[in-house]
Amino acid sequence: MKTIAIASVLWLAGCSCHSPRHTLPLAAHVGERVVLEGIAEPRKLGAAVRGDGFDVWVEQLHDWPVEFVGKRVRIAGILEERHDLPVVVQRPGEPIVAGIPVAEGQDLHAASLRYVIRAARWSLVR
Repeated sequence: MKTIAIASVLWLAGCSCHSPRHTLPLAAHVGERVVLEGIAEPRKLGAAVRGDGFDVWVEQLHDWPVEFVGKRVRIAGILEERHDLPVVVQRPGEPIVAGIPVAEGQDLHAASLRYVIRAARWSLVR
């Protein structure tokens, strides 16, 4: 029942699941079952879904099956917030290090945020 309620709230709010012109407020739904639509993309950190105003990774899916890559998918699962993106402040004159460069003074904890769908089920949108 909770999933239906969330889907209804998201639909009424005009989320990117149903309206490509609005950003889904992911933070408000952490810990809840969500249903999202977007484009299946392979990323260095694993399979992700890019929607209008959001990116989410799929837990334990390292790559999309070839028939899903670049296609519109519907994904359902539990939304989690993680702070595990490898962010670094690259200072002039210092050796180059691996990670996502962020500006000096930027909140590294906030910059390391990513959203993940666990217990995910997905399908192509026809």
